[in-house]
Amino acid sequence: MKTALIRQLNQINAQFYQLTAAEFSKTRGFYWQGWKNLLPIIAPIAKEKAQLKVLDVGCGNGRFGEFLWRKKVHRHLIYHGLDNGQTLLEFAKEKLALLKFEKEFLVVDLVESLLDQTLKEKIPYKKYHLTTLFGVLHHIPSRKLRQELVQTLADSLTAGGLLVLTAWRFLNEERFEKKQIHPSIVNIDEEKLETNDYILDWQKGLVAYRYCHFTNDEEMKELIENSGLELVQEYTADGKSGNLNHYAVLSKPWKITRSQIE
Repeated sequence: MKTALIRQLNQINAQFYQLTAAEFSKTRGFYWQGWKNLLPIIAPIAKEKAQLKVLDVGCGNGRFGEFLWRKKVHRHLIYHGLDNGQTLLEFAKEKLALLKFEKEFLVVDLVESLLDQTLKEKIPYKKYHLTTLFGVLHHIPSRKLRQELVQTLADSLTAGGLLVLTAWRFLNEERFEKKQIHPSIVNIDEEKLETNDYILDWQKGLVAYRYCHFTNDEEMKELIENSGLELVQEYTADGKSGNLNHYAVLSKPWKITRSQIE
């Protein structure tokens, strides 16, 4: 996919979240069902660390940070949230303001940062014990950039650290089929899109469109195999059907030298 089209699709999504931020946040007040499955996987890492350093990429209104604190995952939680939406980050700051753990929120345009290869330097810490990528992959145009994103986040892990990513399986539910529009409506040439790229209508009182990619099993397998990480667990969860998200929990292999373990 050409850079110009990548930027055009990214701009469509930026406009979408500017328009829908308040309504979007209201519909994202609940915890994902699939997060509960992560608790026993995270627990052994949290138990052996003096602090639990978490990077939540695409954090939105910060609900995963709230989830970790409410579930008492660690007494000394350090939570960093990245998102390209300033309004959503303001909601996150408000939501987590009274929760007593260290937190920081940064406005980062993932797509632009991948294009100019600056994402790694924008991540606050060099290494994290847990990095999450919830509901983000579908907004990253081009297979190449999605792979680069996963690999960059893999590099952000301590030895033994976890990367949890999800692929939104919106084609599994009929209601999302009704939201598909022809790309020409947003001045996108359909022929230049990659396989499984879609434009979805918001259909909730506002005229707003978003670019979404459907990451199928084949691509998910490729992302995992090229990440340099070890697959710990895969499962589906969320939504009324219980299969709206495909989760992959990946672990960074332990290094031999102690200097590489933080």
